[in-house]
Amino acid sequence: MHCIYHANYSTMVIRTDDELWSQCVYLSTDTEAAGMLRVEVSSFNIKEARWHVYRSPEPALNGGGEMPELQGIEAFIHIGPVLQQQVGNRGGGLARELLAECVRGLMQAETFVYRERGFSSAKVYDDYWNEILKDSCHYFSNLDRIDQPWMEYIGTDIREHSLYNRVKSTNILESDNGLLINANFLDSFHELTVNITLDTDGTIRGCSGNYLRAPDRICFECSELLKNMAGKKITGLTKKDIAQDLGFSSGCTHLVDLVYDISQAVAAVEANKDPA
Repeated sequence: MHCIYHANYSTMVIRTDDELWSQCVYLSTDTEAAGMLRVEVSSFNIKEARWHVYRSPEPALNGGGEMPELQGIEAFIHIGPVLQQQVGNRGGGLARELLAECVRGLMQAETFVYRERGFSSAKVYDDYWNEILKDSCHYFSNLDRIDQPWMEYIGTDIREHSLYNRVKSTNILESDNGLLINANFLDSFHELTVNITLDTDGTIRGCSGNYLRAPDRICFECSELLKNMAGKKITGLTKKDIAQDLGFSSGCTHLVDLVYDISQAVAAVEANKDPA
């Protein structure tokens, strides 16, 4: 058994005075790219947006630069259609994906600037998100069962410069019987892992995982849903397909992200195989 592919997303959000700088770097065996957003703290309105693809299997996708079209747009929960319209398929779709990752980082970092965002207290902040995200995942679908609200989970973790950090990694190993894949999600608030074994034809033979850190023990229940992936062809799955198999609002978006990352990494391996 030997390793044949690595892929890694690394996101960080830094505060400087009244601005936040969010950057996501994608680094894999065949690709290197980055997306960057600079926003105003109080409004999250974009002041600067950039993307760059430095290295990829298709050199025609390489390039990038500033995106003045995004200036003034709020980098928040409803930005998806704007990114689709303004960024489109630049860099083979990687530009849009990386900028979306930057937005997700900013939304997580909001925890540490909630007063600048207009919330008078931690409870008001919790109540707002409990309503906005109601039934969006296993945690928010079971608020009556959780042991502590989000801001109690954060506790005394007050941050002034480095507000949020996240790493998602995928590693693929090859054997005579197929592929063994491990994917990990670690951020300032969560830590979980997914393991998948694939037959030589790309069918999922086994899928399991577990949580090491999460806002509440209730999140740990989602790992049982991974068994639903068995028997599926990994590269034929869309993100919506994966979300459906992993429970939609009764599941975990981070598990969906990891399985989707695995599907994309396997697709990259298959695309780069020597035809000979």
